[in-house]
Amino acid sequence: MNKSFFDRIVYTLILLSIVSIIAESFESINSKYGRYLNIFQTITYILFTAEYIYRTINAARKRSWRSYVFSFFGIIDLLAIIPFILPFIISIDSRSFRVLRLFRLLLIFKIGRHSKAIRTLLSVVKSIRVEVGVTFFTSIIAIVLAGILMYYAENDAQPEAFADMGRSIWWAVATLTTVGYGDIYPVTIMGKVIATSLAFIGVGLIAIPAGLISAAYVEEVNSFKEKNKK
Repeated sequence: MNKSFFDRIVYTLILLSIVSIIAESFESINSKYGRYLNIFQTITYILFTAEYIYRTINAARKRSWRSYVFSFFGIIDLLAIIPFILPFIISIDSRSFRVLRLFRLLLIFKIGRHSKAIRTLLSVVKSIRVEVGVTFFTSIIAIVLAGILMYYAENDAQPEAFADMGRSIWWAVATLTTVGYGDIYPVTIMGKVIATSLAFIGVGLIAIPAGLISAAYVEEVNSFKEKNKK
């Protein structure tokens, strides 16, 4: 079978599986078509399990089965089919099964293997992982530090809003990421100074990875075009 044709089939099955997962959450749809949705999901799980076995055997023939099984997509493929396989191995209560079904959402990551755009994006992120990691670590430090300072600045004035450092760190996350839900906010002068400082820091920390990803993405696309010309 042509590889591109096989990829299209798997890609379509992944998208339809995700649509069926969303559809079954609607009571009106699930009550009428729940049986058919379950049948479809069972069929797709069988196909995805067969795909996992095929890729493992194929990897064993070419190099080593470990090269696939312990790869990023190999782990994603396994976790995505666990809700189908595990009930055949051990007995699971209804509550655990509901949690287990969340693994089905990992199907969306399988798209990355069959989408050139997503593969390109993953390659871009991988190429700047050190810079992004430094930015992320700096953001964590800024969030924790600002959260602690805000707790001491606002706790006396707003004992309910900033009752503990957990809430003040939540405020710091919302402020640094420029989301600003507005559920809690500072009223003291010191609190407002901390909030203003964190807001400016947040703009910079958000802009840095955005700029890095944009530049790396353009470089990756240009490199791909140059290879195609040759």
